[in-house]
Amino acid sequence: MKNLNLYALANELNLGDPRSGTIRIPFGRWDFGEKQLGDGRTVYFEQELSRAGAEQIAAKVNAGVAAGEKGVPVYWGHPDVPELAHKYPDKRAKGWIKSATIGPDFLELRVEWLEDNATDGFGWFSPYWGGPAEHLANGRYLKTVNDLTSVALVNIPNIQDFRLANESQGGEQTKQGTSTMDIESIKKALCLPPEATEKQIIAAIEAGVEAREELATERTKAEAAEAEKAQAETEKDEAKAELANERAAHRALLLDQAIAEGRISVAGRAAWEKRLTDDFAAGRAALANEKPLKTESAVNQTPGKSGAVDLVALANERMAKRPGMTYTAAFAEVMKEHPEVK
Repeated sequence: MKNLNLYALANELNLGDPRSGTIRIPFGRWDFGEKQLGDGRTVYFEQELSRAGAEQIAAKVNAGVAAGEKGVPVYWGHPDVPELAHKYPDKRAKGWIKSATIGPDFLELRVEWLEDNATDGFGWFSPYWGGPAEHLANGRYLKTVNDLTSVALVNIPNIQDFRLANESQGGEQTKQGTSTMDIESIKKALCLPPEATEKQIIAAIEAGVEAREELATERTKAEAAEAEKAQAETEKDEAKAELANERAAHRALLLDQAIAEGRISVAGRAAWEKRLTDDFAAGRAALANEKPLKTESAVNQTPGKSGAVDLVALANERMAKRPGMTYTAAFAEVMKEHPEVK
């Protein structure tokens, strides 16, 4: 971690000739603070400019200028940043960064100014840069800077960024040239006493971030539990339906067999169906104890047989020819074909 002196120098504007100059950004790592994201989360960011990131920025700047681009613009403030644009009605660039080089521990940007005294009244610069972010821990993210969109001349700088300008959106300037929010307002917002120290403020912020993460985790667990419960209910309903279908098939098989054996009539099937549905165990026992029905020609015929017409045999023959056909359907068809059999 860089010391506070280097931290302060990060905001220093190093200008040379009024019509051309350099902006020197030291390598380092700085806090940005809390930022609310588009998804509603509030996280704490740090940002780092390393040699590798500076080399990527320099390569992009130099390649763009070589290809005929104007370069990277330098503005008064940040008119190109959505959150800050309303503060800066002047959208014109005051200069263009035409080249970038890498020093021992800094990125140096050469600027061609478009008007005299473009830097008068400004003491610091604020890069609008970006790069990939990595989750560290406890709601803290590190943005590794490797792309430069623009540079602003400001008097209230903030050397921290996550695709935002490195300018404070309010607050007072500190001795080191960085900016800070109203400490007393922060203490009130965090319900801290007036004598609270900066360490206590940071601890309260981190505790809040951790609490939000825990809440989000509990919410996720609750949602997962609800999903599991809904899945269990669905599986339960499916199991009930499957069991009901199996029982219906079992009842149909018992009734088909009873009709085939002449223990019940086709006309009596519906009554036996209800009996088995109401109390399967008792109904099955009663059905098994049913004796073959007696007919007028019981002495000379088997159940279902009348004269030369054997309905049972015909039904069995029909089922053999048409696989999947139930005995009930087959028996009903042969009875319809032989109305003479009563």
